[in-house]
Amino acid sequence: MPTPYNTYTLPDGIELSFTDSGAPPGSDDYTTIVVIHGSVFNAYQFHKVHAEAHALNLRTVLIHRRDHVGSTPYTAEEVQEIKDGSQPFWERLVSQVAQFISIFIERESIPKLKMTSSVMSGGIALTGWSAGCQIALSMLGTVQNPFISDQLYSLLRAYIGRVIIYDPPHVAFGYPLPADNKNYIPWEDTSLKPEDIPAIFSNWVSSFYDHPCYDPAAGSLRSSATIHELDGLRQKGENPTVSTWSDEEKAKGMEMPAMINEILTFTPPPQATLHKLVTKALFDADSARSWFPNVSVTYIGVTHTIWMCGWGEITTKRRHQETPGREMRFLDMDGANHFPHWSKPKEFMQYVANAVRPEK
Repeated sequence: MPTPYNTYTLPDGIELSFTDSGAPPGSDDYTTIVVIHGSVFNAYQFHKVHAEAHALNLRTVLIHRRDHVGSTPYTAEEVQEIKDGSQPFWERLVSQVAQFISIFIERESIPKLKMTSSVMSGGIALTGWSAGCQIALSMLGTVQNPFISDQLYSLLRAYIGRVIIYDPPHVAFGYPLPADNKNYIPWEDTSLKPEDIPAIFSNWVSSFYDHPCYDPAAGSLRSSATIHELDGLRQKGENPTVSTWSDEEKAKGMEMPAMINEILTFTPPPQATLHKLVTKALFDADSARSWFPNVSVTYIGVTHTIWMCGWGEITTKRRHQETPGREMRFLDMDGANHFPHWSKPKEFMQYVANAVRPEK
């Protein structure tokens, strides 16, 4: 992994740290994959993708979100905005990613976007993983964002050709759960001692689950499934991915304190706001035509993920079938859990390449 982290200071003084694979040698048409990580697990656990990027004519940039190593923590006022479900909070957060991209374009002179049908050459694919999809989706959902100037929006349109949402949980979309849901939620487990939460959470989120709604013929989860057709156990199997990490890898890749503010985004007020933004991003044709109209979405799902991400994919497929707004394509990594970027980085990056340059 390229070290140390680079840091950009944005116009409002916010700092965002990141790592960069660098440009593929000799290429003038590579696509840049800007990755936004999820809860607890920071950009470190994506570092293996850097080594796979150049062979696919890709450049990978891994951003550390606010509240994570090298990036500016949230202020007390911003935390209150999260609790209140403030839409301007998400608009500003998205604008900070937009400003980061603007600085990166200027300093690195990356290739401009060219589209041939749905195939990208050059440009940027904004990619969210897990809860990081809240930000990636909000980029599309904060229509006419007042914190993004016309000049900045024009620049983004000239470069961003795709948004990739990679195994997001239902809370990235603001989807409510059925009242009779009984699947395990670690942060609601009152039997846990504080010192037990890191191990329980990391083993839960990185286990391999066998969902009854899995369709072996399609290699995906059925969009007609109910919440009861997902495996909602606390842990499945003896070798969750994170249990194989060394203490050093856990220290570099996990930031449990950041989970405190992350969980706030899972509460009703911000969930209602995210639901509204995601509806505009994905399921409102008028919004899709007026804000990043040429940007389509590729959904990379995995079949042995946690039930929350399974529910996110099932519900999104169903909503897209019922109310197609923005163009969306679904890819499934059959047999993978929530962490193929760690355990199968080469295969994962082939899916990313397929997302930007669809295979016939």
